[in-house]
Amino acid sequence: MAISQAMLNKRLIPVVLAVLCLAPLSASALVGGAGVADNSVTSPWAGVGSLSVGGGLFTGTLIAPGYVLTAAHVVAGAAAGSVSFQLNAGSSYTVAASDIYINPSYTGNTAGNVAGDPTNHNDLAIIRLSGAVGSNIPFYNLYSGNLQGADLNFVSYAGSTTAKTTGENIADVLYTNAAGTNKTYIFDFDGPNQSTNVMGGGTLGANREASLVNGDSGSAAFVSVNGQWQLAGINTFEATFAGRSTTPGTYGTGGGGVVLAGYSPWINSVITAPVPEPESANLLLLGLAVLGGAVHRRKSARVS
Repeated sequence: MAISQAMLNKRLIPVVLAVLCLAPLSASALVGGAGVADNSVTSPWAGVGSLSVGGGLFTGTLIAPGYVLTAAHVVAGAAAGSVSFQLNAGSSYTVAASDIYINPSYTGNTAGNVAGDPTNHNDLAIIRLSGAVGSNIPFYNLYSGNLQGADLNFVSYAGSTTAKTTGENIADVLYTNAAGTNKTYIFDFDGPNQSTNVMGGGTLGANREASLVNGDSGSAAFVSVNGQWQLAGINTFEATFAGRSTTPGTYGTGGGGVVLAGYSPWINSVITAPVPEPESANLLLLGLAVLGGAVHRRKSARVS
């Protein structure tokens, strides 16, 4: 069912959102859900890893060989040397970051949002790794379908290098930008009965329904398509609703993230850009140094 802007305004103006921040983290990820997932190469989540940023632990997901997707606010302002990606598919190993690409439209605020949308759009970053991951480690295609009402499967490493937790929720409402492109999804965390239901629908039940807490920034939201997992979103914020609980992770709160389908042109432009070989880069620097020396000598000759 299509949701009009009037419906969005009526239902979501009271929402108060708090962006998941770089703060001291708990030792586990997600609230509710199925709990800790298997760390093996046969796990469908083997391409989701623990992301270390200046000592804080978050989540990153492989979207191409050597490229990891996460939330922009997790790595904004961080030096690549302070970021590393750890995988636990059978055996643990860490790969350092070499470059960080923040979405050029990310501002960290709500400027330019359509009326009634209190979320931070464009909260995405891509990390290029300095080395290869195992050939048996999967990377994930982006989901291009409509997320409205979709069953989102979350995978998060918040605050851990080994404990990968999973859960589910339903994308209750999508926000668009001024051009009408879906940019953000939001969901509520339903309890065992309708008393804590904020946005309609019903609970997925124990061991399935989950929500976000501090540290789940950058965690993955997958959708199953013909038995294959596709990456549909990156979780970026917690949500509290007017007149409901203000304690994150309790029934009646919620969360959401970035709809990746609207960002596929930028994502593809980053992961398909040619990377200069180290030898070529060194030759270029040497050439510039020689040219600079020649120019300096020429200027010196003119002065004398």
